[in-house]
Parts: sequence; structure tokens; C-alpha cells
Amino acid sequence: MKIALIGRYGEGEIVTGPERVARELFFEIKNKNIPVVFIEYFFSGYKSTSLIKKLFGKLCFENKTIQRLGIFPLIFTFLRNKYDIIHIINSQRFILFLLLIKKIISGKLVTTFHGLTHNEIPKDRHLTERYFIDSWVERFLVKKSDLIIFPSKILRDEFSKHYNISGKMYQIIPNGISKIFFNNDASFPPIEDSIKMIFYNGIASSINRGLTKLLGMLKNVKCKVELSVIGDRTNVDNINSNVEIIFVEPMHQTILIKFLEKKHFIIKSNTFDTFSMIVAECMSFGLIPIVNKNTGINVFIKNEFNGFVYSADSQYELSDLLNNIYSRKYDLFEISANVRKIYEQLNWTKISEQYLAAYNTVL
Repeated sequence: MKIALIGRYGEGEIVTGPERVARELFFEIKNKNIPVVFIEYFFSGYKSTSLIKKLFGKLCFENKTIQRLGIFPLIFTFLRNKYDIIHIINSQRFILFLLLIKKIISGKLVTTFHGLTHNEIPKDRHLTERYFIDSWVERFLVKKSDLIIFPSKILRDEFSKHYNISGKMYQIIPNGISKIFFNNDASFPPIEDSIKMIFYNGIASSINRGLTKLLGMLKNVKCKVELSVIGDRTNVDNINSNVEIIFVEPMHQTILIKFLEKKHFIIKSNTFDTFSMIVAECMSFGLIPIVNKNTGINVFIKNEFNGFVYSADSQYELSDLLNNIYSRKYDLFEISANVRKIYEQLNWTKISEQYLAAYNTVL
């Protein structure tokens, strides 16, 4: 099996979730000695990108297994090489050029969707062009793909509302957890003066992750809460003096792990979320998740066994939960021990095997 992964690989060590998925899957397949190449584009924002490079550029890494190509080298590469699987690991606009020549190149087309444009890009006048183009690419991929992969059932359900996927081959394969986050020996830090929680707000993202909604649900918390918001700095009104908000810049994985050592919980708002990698990774490290049913990872969380799943129907439920946690109602040490077992299900070795099995269904 000869595989080409296509999408955005990203620059540097701090990258988005879809870029992390791309990197992890690429190296897992490569380490299995399966012929694989990762192909990306000279994206705007990359160092030394120019119009000439976007058209004719070529830059290789990792013994030419990672290639950054301009449009013409990209087309030539797929006309010249015979790939069994062409996997769009994260949707990007440059992929349109590949879709236009799909009929004259070999290989089955597999696409992993990490989100739905309708949900992720606000349809206001400033983003109309972006919304139109990204929706067009998305529609093309749904139509042309031989196999579609979703990280969660709730994303599959959202796609079925906007596209006719009833006759399409698809599978649900969750995102994996990097080995560096596995922490089987550490103990859950005792709660002393405050409950220490983490909220991920994205990397300079236009996606609304619901921080304002979350703070609204915390307005009745009576115990002290320290909420570390990682990523995008959002202007929010904190209406509860018991909740301290600390904005933290995105950080390298090794620094993030050190940062997690004294934290208790990773929390999600009730805003739609396809599958949160950082929640899974924090769980593997021993942080207890507090999530809503509107997030894809909730299928791996059993309430009060390996986390907490709250309802957004009541404005008091989340606040009451935190007050009960602070008053020692739950055995958090046992729950944390159960939480770490998520790594057994979602390590990248197992997830990559699911991807390889999925490839075989279309060959």
C-alpha cells in the first residue's frame, strides 16, 4: 500500500488540532515501514512563502517524505506517482487543484473532516468569501471522496443535515493521544484553596468555543475556581468574583505537561465540538473532564466514573457540580485513575491501525 497524506502539516511545534492529527498519523504509518509521503502547500503565513513558491516551489524534509509543493509541482507529483490511497487529512483550499484532475490520477480518495464549515465560520460580511470558498471545497470533498472519516458520531450527524451522505462510505475514527501525555503513575493533586480548571480557546481562531457561555454557567459557583484559558484571548465579562480567569499562551507539549501537573479538571462549554484532542490528552494525564453532551468525546466519558457530563438545560447544574466537588462529594482520586485508562483506547498506535483498516475497505 502506497499512501499520500495531503493537508496542512504546519510550522513550528505549536500547531492546531487538525495539524497535530496529520503529524501523528503520518509518523505512525511511517514507523510501520509503510510507504507514505506527506504533501502540503506553501501557505500564506509560512516563512519565506512567495507567489513564485506558491506556483513552482518545492521543499522537502524527512528524507523527502514530507514535501511542500507549489501548484504545478503538486499536479506533476500526482500525475507521475501511483498512490493507492490519497488521504486528505485536513481540508485545505489548494486541494481543489487535485480534485480537478482526480479522474486522470490513480488512487482512492479518503477525507478526514474535523469540522463543518457551517458551524465553524461565522457568516458575517467580513468572512463571506472565506465561508463560500471553504464550503465549496467541503462540498467537493464530500462528492468526490471514496471514503469519509469523521472523528465522532455528532460530526457525522451534522454533516448528514447539510449533505446527502446516505450513499457514501464513511467510518468514525476518533483522534488519538500522543504518548507523551500518558501519565499512569502521577496522583491527583488535592483540592485546597481552589478548583483549578483548564479551558482551551484555540490558537488565534475565529471558532467560538463558548467561553462566554461557560462563564454564564459559572455565575452561581460559591467555591473558588481558577480557570486557565489556553489560547485566544477573548474579551469576556466575569460576573462571579469567585472565578479567577488566567489567560495563558499556547505552549509546546513538554511545557504544557508541566503546566498540567497542578491542575484538576479540563472543562468544555456546551458549544458544539467535534472531538477535543486536548480533553483526551488531559484525561490521559489524569485531569478529570467536565463536558457537555454537545462534544464528540462524551461517548468515552461515563458520568461520575471517569469524568462528569453536565446538561446545559439548567443554569445551575454546572455550578452545583463544582460546589459538590469542592465539598468532597466525589472520590476524585479514583475518578482520576479511571480517566487515565482512556489512553488504552485512544493511543495513536491503535488509531493508526483503524485508519489502515479503513484504507483497505476501498482498495
